[in-house]
Order: sequence, then C-alpha cells, then structure tokens
Amino acid sequence: MDKNAQKIARLVGKNISKYRRKKGLTSETLAYENGFSKGYLSDLENGKKIPSILMLDRLAKALGVQLKDFF
Repeated sequence: MDKNAQKIARLVGKNISKYRRKKGLTSETLAYENGFSKGYLSDLENGKKIPSILMLDRLAKALGVQLKDFF
C-alpha cells in the first residue's frame, strides 16, 4: 500500500470508528449485522485494510451516514 493509500485508509477507518461509536454500536455488533468478522472491521478502523466501495456503502447505510462522510 503506497503512502497516499495508507493516508486514505487511516482517514476512512477513523471515521468508520467515529460513526460506529456515535451510534452506540460495538465493533462486534456492527460486524455481525453486516456479515463480516470483527477482525476485518478492526483492520478497517485501524487503516490496515482498504474497503471496497460496496463495503463502504454497506457500512454507511448501517451507520446512517452518507458515503462521503467517511472521507
């Protein structure tokens, strides 16, 4: 992952975590309700993985935000 991708992954992950906490959800609950593992969500929130647009769309809907809010 290049430096720009790392920067974007960290920003997106930070915002996923922020909106998850704001909604009062645990990482386990959000992951389970959306069909992926807690470990995968943890990697997203910590900027270790880059989610697909489809995954981001699913998370945005689950968190009640718009896709652009992650950026």
